[in-house]
Amino acid sequence: MRALGESYGKVSLWERRFLLWSFVFSIGGLIAGCRAPASIDIPLPSASTEVETPVAIDPTPLPPPPKTLIVCLDREPESLFIYGDAYLFGETGGEARAVLEAIYDGPIDIVNYRAFPVILRELPSFEAGGARLEEITVAEYEVYLNPETLQPANLRLGNPYLPVGCTGAECIESYIGGEVQMERLVVEFQLLPDLTWSDGEALSASDSLFSFEIDSDRHIPTTKYLVDRTAAYEVIDETTVRWTGIPGYFDPEYATLFWKPLPQHLIGDLALEDLQSAELATRNPIGWGPYQIEEWQSGEQLLLVKNPNYFHAGDGLPTFDRLLFRFLQSNSTAGIQQLLTGECDLVDESLLGVSAAATLKQYAEEGRFKVAWAPAPEITRLDFNVASVGRFGEMFFAEPRTRRGLAHCIDREALLTDVLLGFGALPDSYLAPGNPVKLDGQGLPIYDPDAGRALLTEVGWVDTDDDEATPRIAYGVPGVAFGTDFSFTLLTAEGDLNNRTTSRLQADLAACGVEVQVEAVDFSSLTAPYPDGLVFGRGFDAVLWSWPEWITPLCEMFAERELPTEKNPFGVNATGFNDFAYNQSCERVLLGRVDVEEYSQALLDTQELFVQALPGIPLYQAPRFVAYNNDICGIEVDSLSFSVLFGLEHFDAGAGCP
Repeated sequence: MRALGESYGKVSLWERRFLLWSFVFSIGGLIAGCRAPASIDIPLPSASTEVETPVAIDPTPLPPPPKTLIVCLDREPESLFIYGDAYLFGETGGEARAVLEAIYDGPIDIVNYRAFPVILRELPSFEAGGARLEEITVAEYEVYLNPETLQPANLRLGNPYLPVGCTGAECIESYIGGEVQMERLVVEFQLLPDLTWSDGEALSASDSLFSFEIDSDRHIPTTKYLVDRTAAYEVIDETTVRWTGIPGYFDPEYATLFWKPLPQHLIGDLALEDLQSAELATRNPIGWGPYQIEEWQSGEQLLLVKNPNYFHAGDGLPTFDRLLFRFLQSNSTAGIQQLLTGECDLVDESLLGVSAAATLKQYAEEGRFKVAWAPAPEITRLDFNVASVGRFGEMFFAEPRTRRGLAHCIDREALLTDVLLGFGALPDSYLAPGNPVKLDGQGLPIYDPDAGRALLTEVGWVDTDDDEATPRIAYGVPGVAFGTDFSFTLLTAEGDLNNRTTSRLQADLAACGVEVQVEAVDFSSLTAPYPDGLVFGRGFDAVLWSWPEWITPLCEMFAERELPTEKNPFGVNATGFNDFAYNQSCERVLLGRVDVEEYSQALLDTQELFVQALPGIPLYQAPRFVAYNNDICGIEVDSLSFSVLFGLEHFDAGAGCP
């Protein structure tokens, strides 16, 4: 987390609010004392010569106003149901996740690429206990994970499978019938004792099982990825659940395979088809977190108050009595203005895109408010089509030296400073720089246009007229017709950040004699599957797009198994990159176990091979922002957290800040 504008005002937020409340009460009392209804006669006192001794009356002190944090979001969440369409796929999913940070706490937090238990005693591991591999006998037609497709399947004659101890493609065997020995993963999770829902009812392992059962139902629109790879999810006792995977499936994130509890005592009697609309699930869910919903004014605001049954209440958390979410339904300008006027204490990332970076930086440096940021959980890449389908004579990027030459021509530091204004990060491989398993040492080619031009000339891209304004021409370039101009189309999704990035790429590559024609399309067209998709149909030249970053590296983005084809129309390796050594290393990542040394080495190998071949150029990680009042403290932004409001129970203000 990085913070700008750390200076504090002389009068704290809460001192100003208390003065305002006191003024309202006092002026209200004064006005009331100076007026009398017109219909009532006011009696005059009778004359008296007796002098009364004045008696001093101590005024009754006014109670301090509730300590309130006002968070401004862009839109009103359509639904807070964690398995609902609107939450999973709707436009207001980000706002819903922000609200749910207050209602739930965990159950597991992801911080700095590591998982931490919140309502669990500890996370299971092979070293400390709670996770183990067990041998199991598997017979024909039983469900297992097919190591070639990485999909659950019924074991049939001729099917590949992983025998005991096998963690790579080189030891896969073919099923010839009978019973075979395989391994499966078993993981146990134990809740903290005495947890309760905000209504006071006990929170138990059965609530996690109830959540799993909802997620498993085919009427619920979740992906079923983990459900389909689960052999059993069962309650062991009041606080313990056990997850058992299907044979051959070894999830590298096994320590997080705990289903977020849902209150069975409240919604257990509802039909599953009603959960998508039931108010108890969508508008008024209860949790175990720091706050509970008090009042929802549609289209305007959502008020939450302290959860008296919060398991950290004894530690004085949360520090705010009330949490008010306001729905501005506007843009970053409105959010920033209302932060300056005090109508917002904190402006959420839903209102702050990269387009607001200049304004945020200016006001933070002036000390008007503070800004915290972290790299967003995605990497923007320039990917090349290295094995075009149906593009004979136009294989611009089949030669690795061409791709390396272009990498030398692109000034990524300038992208960071000019486009992102210094907010963001520069990856050195297909992994983010914050990932603990990232490649150390020499990464991507440095910005060196002379080296880039020399490589392009070496490949056969010749500058025939010494004019940078005209593109180079192919003379013996592998896969490119003689005399072809080095002019290609760069696809990208519509949007301001993409526009500014492609403009910079055009200028950088033009200086190396390469012409780039940008075609901005809607996101759905860009990501349509094989064979008709603009990118996944594999007939494109190059594409600028962003891919998610997570704990487990996605090496398969460049693996043979993910090539989009008729048999695999949803493959994600649109570049067509297909390298034997890379494929082998990626297989060890996908099939191996995270607890063995070979897994970590395979991850490093995939990165080294990627950097050597460069089927794509990772350009940057854009930032995610939160802006907040100078009096507020305790805010930390993490790349992988589901919301920038992660840890809001620790937010404080005024005297509570260090």
